[in-house]
Amino acid sequence: MIVSGNMEKVLAGTRLVFAIAIMALAWSIYSFTIEARQVRIELPSLLTQIDQTAQRITPVIEEVQKIQAIIPSILEQSAEYQKAIPEVLARVDDINNQIPSIIAEVENVRDSIPPILAEAQNWHRSLPSILKQIDETNQTIAQTNKQIAATSKQIPAILAESEAVRKAMPEIISQAESLVQQAEQAGREASKGAVTGVIGGILSSPFQLVDSLTSQTFGVKDESYSDKDKTLHKNAVEKLMRSPKSGKSVPWKNTTSGNSGTVKIQSKEQKGSATCYSIVSQLTIDKGPDQAHIAS
Repeated sequence: MIVSGNMEKVLAGTRLVFAIAIMALAWSIYSFTIEARQVRIELPSLLTQIDQTAQRITPVIEEVQKIQAIIPSILEQSAEYQKAIPEVLARVDDINNQIPSIIAEVENVRDSIPPILAEAQNWHRSLPSILKQIDETNQTIAQTNKQIAATSKQIPAILAESEAVRKAMPEIISQAESLVQQAEQAGREASKGAVTGVIGGILSSPFQLVDSLTSQTFGVKDESYSDKDKTLHKNAVEKLMRSPKSGKSVPWKNTTSGNSGTVKIQSKEQKGSATCYSIVSQLTIDKGPDQAHIAS
């Protein structure tokens, strides 16, 4: 009786467990059905996402294939780089070996900087005086340039006068030789009392009287009768007296002032051993306070 009672309890327990299992199975089937339904509902979107993912994966796969294609060349270059590494390391070692000397050179340069700065400071202090000297030099140069410019204007007249003197040199030498001969003759006749006449002739030489003659301004004011006019007048008298002849005349003209004139031997008179000449000078003033004034 006790055994049958236990068996009934076991069977009752078994039935209960079996019922619970059936209920769990039913719940599982129900849950699976719901999940399957949800899957069925979401399947189109999942398929769409799979397609989109496949479309995105295709370029990636192609790119991977391209990368795989260039991998051999990359490996070759890597191998070349690996071959070059020892040389690079050797150069790095050389640079490392040179670093101490470079550092020493930098130290030398750094030690040289204070004297350079001190010298620069000295130059900075001297700069005002140097600039002042430069200004003074510039002023001197400007004045010199003005003097050179003024001198340059006189060069043509000087060259013309030099040319005239050069052309007249033969006549001057000839007259000088004549004067020397007269002086020798005076020396020889000194004991005979003939010195006065010959020496008078020597002192009456035309070239000794030119400066005195051409210094006369004929009563004309200096602003009308310039220094160049006087020089041209003097040159004309000198040219006239190099080969003096009665009635001979020499004209002159200053293209700058416009003044002009003529010197002429009016007469010649022999006084003992000396020859005296009477010279007439005519002067025409082109402009100024004495315009058209003519002096003789």
